[in-house]
Amino acid sequence: MPEGDSIRRVANALAVLVGQTIERATTQGLVRAIAGRTVTGVDAHGKQLFIDLDDDTQLRVHQGMNGRFRALSRAAGDAQLARMSPGKVSLAIATATHAFLWITCPTVEIVPRRAPRRGMAEASLGPDVLAGGFDAREAARRASAHPQRTIGEVLLDQRVAAGIGNIWKTEVCFACRVDPRTLVCNLAEHVLVQIYEAARELMQQSVDGDRAFSAYTRTGKPCPRCGAPIAAYQLGDPPRWTWSCPGCQSPSRG
Repeated sequence: MPEGDSIRRVANALAVLVGQTIERATTQGLVRAIAGRTVTGVDAHGKQLFIDLDDDTQLRVHQGMNGRFRALSRAAGDAQLARMSPGKVSLAIATATHAFLWITCPTVEIVPRRAPRRGMAEASLGPDVLAGGFDAREAARRASAHPQRTIGEVLLDQRVAAGIGNIWKTEVCFACRVDPRTLVCNLAEHVLVQIYEAARELMQQSVDGDRAFSAYTRTGKPCPRCGAPIAAYQLGDPPRWTWSCPGCQSPSRG
């Protein structure tokens, strides 16, 4: 699943949309009545993408596990749409110069200003790890409200802090030398703060183009810190593959 850093990169790529007029928009091949509207803003919150229009309509996209995004020239986008089945393209937006395609995304909503559900999806999320005003202490406080859950599970809880997925759950715990199976109640407040500070730092590095993994998917390979083989196991409900170093990630650190 694309995580917060990936969606932030999509939002950055869509910055060229702001001020442009939508010439055509379709969802699942059906033409939508937002042609002629001007894009006024693009933002990400965790794993959700929001596009605002000049009549206060808002588009919300969640790429889910397998959704993909493509930014193309208008000519290339038209050519690609002509080759694909309409049902495969979840959302297509075309301007005079650009085409943006979202493929096999489970959630695409076009929400008018006065729609009852307007803003509900964003309101249900915790603070965005990559937002300018992100407060790691506040995220740690929210995490501490789940003392009997593992830190690995809590990091994935978008109601606590939005944007962290399985990749960064693994990498953040490795960076902080914490076993993902450690219960939150066994972690001191300053460690929880450190974890969320590391999440922001690592994910921002990824947005900027620096994306190297120390533990994620490195089953059996030597830990870059101590040399012990990286272990893989499933954690949480539903279970998610998780990686950590048995040599230098202590389950009892606090």
